[in-house]
Amino acid sequence: MSKEQRSWQKAIVVGSSISTTLAVLVGGGYFVGRFLDAQWQTKPLFTISLMLIGLVLGGSYLVVTLMKLGASNDKK
Repeated sequence: MSKEQRSWQKAIVVGSSISTTLAVLVGGGYFVGRFLDAQWQTKPLFTISLMLIGLVLGGSYLVVTLMKLGASNDKK
């Protein structure tokens, strides 16, 4: 019973970590992009660019984290 409980708790921790990281990267790209667009009057350029960069970084974090999770479960 204890082993089953740890596995779903680990899945919740990993899932919340991935979603939080993705939200921070995309949201940070939005706010930093809006600030830079306001400074240099390049209305959507930095906002869209930094949000897409955040999305790519978040997606790569997702892939790496899930690969590590799968590798750690296979070793046991």
